[in-house]
Amino acid sequence: MSAVIDLTKKELTKSEVLYGVSWEMYESLVEKYWNMPTPRLTYDSGILEIEMSNSSQHEIENRTLARLAEHILLELEIDFLNCGSTTFSKESSRKGFEPDSSFYIESLDLIEGKTDLDFENDPPPDLIIEINRTSSSLPRMPIFAAFGVREIWRCNEDEVRFYELVDGVYLETENSICLPILKNEDATNFLLESRKLKSTAWIKKMRDWTSEKVKSKKWKIRE
Repeated sequence: MSAVIDLTKKELTKSEVLYGVSWEMYESLVEKYWNMPTPRLTYDSGILEIEMSNSSQHEIENRTLARLAEHILLELEIDFLNCGSTTFSKESSRKGFEPDSSFYIESLDLIEGKTDLDFENDPPPDLIIEINRTSSSLPRMPIFAAFGVREIWRCNEDEVRFYELVDGVYLETENSICLPILKNEDATNFLLESRKLKSTAWIKKMRDWTSEKVKSKKWKIRE
């Protein structure tokens, strides 16, 4: 228990899970490490997971999928805001997290012009991208559900899966909810090709694919 009490008095230097951490302590740590790349903090009702670093492959795959999402949204002429790994916290549910990437899309109009979001009243992001955390001991999907995040992309090694929030539970879905022209197999293929192609060739292939999809008009935005 003493380690928990002294958390703000020492530098966090290793990845670990701590129990019995108060909400006030979690908020103090968020403030202390604000705008710093590490540590990444996940909190759920007294349990705090501290992550000190991500591998280069983790960051590359996160940026690859975020770039794919951004390009498709631009081609579909859908406004969005990429909030990256913003800290999302909600005292009423005693939960907080920092995603790999987060996007406001359908909810963008509800936060435009705001410089300081209050997640007790403001909406959560519509889409979160999560790269597999092999060492994570704290389940994150229930935390996302508690916030009401509509869609999650999860990348697990060589596969990207999409999940839609339905009645408080995430169900796997073939098509993206926020990016209607994209299937999970398409996202997986683009991820795998990014590992083999030069960046310019990969971007051109992505642009050509998206342009063809938009022209075909064999999709529609779900309500």
